[in-house]
Amino acid sequence: MTPKITLYTAAPSQNAVRPELALLEKGLPFRKVQVDLFGGEHKQPPFGKITPRRQVPTLVYGEGDQAITVYESVAITQFIDDMHPQPPLMPLVSQPALRAKALMRLAEFQQKLDPKNIFGSVVFRKQTREQLGERVDALLEELSRWDGYVGEGPFLCGDQFTLADIAVFPLLMHFEAIGYDYAKHTPSLFKYMNQCKARPSVVQSGWIGNFNAFVRDRNPARVLAD
Repeated sequence: MTPKITLYTAAPSQNAVRPELALLEKGLPFRKVQVDLFGGEHKQPPFGKITPRRQVPTLVYGEGDQAITVYESVAITQFIDDMHPQPPLMPLVSQPALRAKALMRLAEFQQKLDPKNIFGSVVFRKQTREQLGERVDALLEELSRWDGYVGEGPFLCGDQFTLADIAVFPLLMHFEAIGYDYAKHTPSLFKYMNQCKARPSVVQSGWIGNFNAFVRDRNPARVLAD
């Protein structure tokens, strides 16, 4: 019997959707609790009792003294894959080259791509392309590199949809929202994005609609448009 799973999340967050996608890929039942980040709910004492970092996503696996609390989106997805190995969201140890590729993409996402994310600077701090300066150039160069990573696709590790895709795809949506033209500049990533958007877990999550509504409400400058 699957332990009770509770996911504390926030509808438009690219970080928060990752564990949800992993749970949906596994076909696991879970309870989703929306946390009002803009209202400061995560800073209140009740939420602090659930997770010391007071952040979403946070996953509570099980109940009572046996409950395991996991935060940080990539850590949660890895935990889900460890606890429920089927269907696998990472290449098996018997596929060392593919597994190494998936691990590298996860590491590069965390250390190279995500740190170059300018979405928050544009949406919340209203910075212009001129103010962002070299950060835009660094991001565009990084996206070109990832265009080469996709290769034959359809996903980052070929035919298998992995934790690397769950990590990277939601972040790539950020850049589309502020004007980046994948079809024009990175055609392999454009095809990859369409594959991910059509993935049943992504569709079932409803995240793209929530994210697009969030973007429309804030109408950010399209700083990555030509």
